Amino acid sequence: KTSDTLIHRAEFALKHAHAGQENTVVFYDESIYQAENLQNQIESTMKSALDQGEFKLYLQPKKDLRNGKIHSGEALVRWIREDGTMIYPDQFIPIFEKNGFCAELDLYMVEQVCRQLRRWMDEGYEPITISVNQSKLLFYRSDYVQKLCQITDKYHIPRQYIVLEILEGLAAESIEELNKNISVLHEKGFKISLDDFGSGYSSLNLLARLDIDEVKLDRGFLAGDQYMKNDKLKVLMKNIIRLAEELHIDTVVEGVESRDNEEFISCIGTVWGQGYYYSRPISAGEFQKEYLEKGGCVSG
Repeated sequence: KTSDTLIHRAEFALKHAHAGQENTVVFYDESIYQAENLQNQIESTMKSALDQGEFKLYLQPKKDLRNGKIHSGEALVRWIREDGTMIYPDQFIPIFEKNGFCAELDLYMVEQVCRQLRRWMDEGYEPITISVNQSKLLFYRSDYVQKLCQITDKYHIPRQYIVLEILEGLAAESIEELNKNISVLHEKGFKISLDDFGSGYSSLNLLARLDIDEVKLDRGFLAGDQYMKNDKLKVLMKNIIRLAEELHIDTVVEGVESRDNEEFISCIGTVWGQGYYYSRPISAGEFQKEYLEKGGCVSG
């Protein structure tokens, strides 16, 4: 067994040496082996996991800072296998983005959201708006809008309750082309949100040029309470919020972790707050119990 293990590890190291530059020395690393082994497991089981319903709908509430209630949420995916173990999003999402499976998963999550909304509406609950992340690969598919409309029609969901979250990287190639797609989606009744604004080299120009309904400020703005020590950061956030308001774009600030965070973003005019101060991502059942049955009330 020892000799077989050593040979196997040597072959693994050799494979990575061949993948690098010439004259490279590579040592076996257990963590790299485990990561690659997990990737192989993920790719070999992702389709069957989708068919078997292992990808679960979780929701993180968004608080309306104008009235203190929960009227919206973000759909997040959790992969819970039949044996109860979980594969975390940061383990499988990057793999799906590379192999293209993210497009299929995104549509699946839209359907899970519509199915849940239909169930709540049939039970007499007031419908809420739910945002769903959409990948670049899916957003530019020729049948994308048709697929979305088929799903919402199947469950008889008014499309204004579905917000499609996109990343600013979609605008890197052509803002004109992106706006064409957004225009078609608007015609069908969907809303569009620009996610993670400020996480990279965001340009305020995007807010003026993109026909979006909502912008989400990245959690990095509040991380470590840097805004409390940095007056320039306060001014920047305040002016992004003001600019968005003048452009008739709703604002969401992510990463709200404390009452101080909430008081600050509320003071500068933010419309929605999202973060662990209100709730971690929870199952649809928990969301119903905590917010729908209580009329959208939230502490804090």
